[in-house]
Amino acid sequence: MWDGESQSLQNSARSWSSTVNEIEGVVTDSNGKVVHSIFGKWQESVFQGDPPSATCIWRANPMPVDQDQFYGFTQFAVELNELDSALRPLLPPTDTRFRPDQRLLEEGNTEGAEEQKQRIEQLQRERRKVLQDNTMTHQPRFFKKSNDDTWVSNNSYWEQRRDPGYSKMDFPVLW
Repeated sequence: MWDGESQSLQNSARSWSSTVNEIEGVVTDSNGKVVHSIFGKWQESVFQGDPPSATCIWRANPMPVDQDQFYGFTQFAVELNELDSALRPLLPPTDTRFRPDQRLLEEGNTEGAEEQKQRIEQLQRERRKVLQDNTMTHQPRFFKKSNDDTWVSNNSYWEQRRDPGYSKMDFPVLW
């Protein structure tokens, strides 16, 4: 989108009808004039323009053959947690790809994953208690609050990643 343009999408919340999962919306210019119409089903495809001459701007990829083994995730979602050896040294220890409970769950070890999840949650409770007991608040390392009360990057993540300096920084024990 360009300066002054805005987008509004409506998601059909109706269940058990032919309109389930439908989205429709518009893109408007800075004067509020509609410049594009968008419609489709969020899990299938999205079109821009007016039927029947609309252009498909996004189509879902086919589901993996073994999707039942991966909680019905798409191939993209399955690959989000991959951690290759070249990327590992560039990541901070806070990256969720290092979570042992997630890794165990992916490997099919649900019992071990649940034990690790409980351990990680206990660590979170202990960190929160230390902060409360010392009247401190958590200060995000890689984000800051913007003027409109949303979280935005403070750009330190990418600076650190360019020069793998995470090993030189202190991080709480998360996992």
